[in-house]
Amino acid sequence: MKMDNASTYGLRLDQMADLFALGAEGFDPAAERADDRTLQTLLGEQLTSAEPKGSLVRDTLVMMVGAPDHLVGKPLAVIFLEGESDLGLLREIKNASKALSCSLDSATETALARTIYFAAIAAALVHHDIRISQSTYETLAESLTMLIEKPWIVPELAELFSRARDICRDRQDTA
Repeated sequence: MKMDNASTYGLRLDQMADLFALGAEGFDPAAERADDRTLQTLLGEQLTSAEPKGSLVRDTLVMMVGAPDHLVGKPLAVIFLEGESDLGLLREIKNASKALSCSLDSATETALARTIYFAAIAAALVHHDIRISQSTYETLAESLTMLIEKPWIVPELAELFSRARDICRDRQDTA
């Protein structure tokens, strides 16, 4: 069966299966709490540090983004939260983090990459009033709600995701 790249964003079938399998996996509550703390710490470092130490996600994003000078030495919080970032940069971060999330072995790094993916989408909605995803507003609102509810989402991103979710809900009602 040949899949249309426009509808799958170029993902291979095994990558799509991995994405869908995330919700089906069982979990160990104690390990999940430890992972939540680790994720929250790493996400906080990604947002606030201009050069997070030993971050595979950040290092790879810098290499994948077409204009890495816009990322080097700049905390992601500035890019996502302050609203002055170029829409093209947000698109590049979204695309790079999506590709990256499908190629990582570490569940923690994958979660970070996916969170950065949604942060770029949310920043474009909130600060530029543009949807840079082909997902419907309804689907985006659902995804953002799931992220907001994660115990490891830092408050700054929860606020950004909440604002973007509200925009999506408003748009889905008028669509």
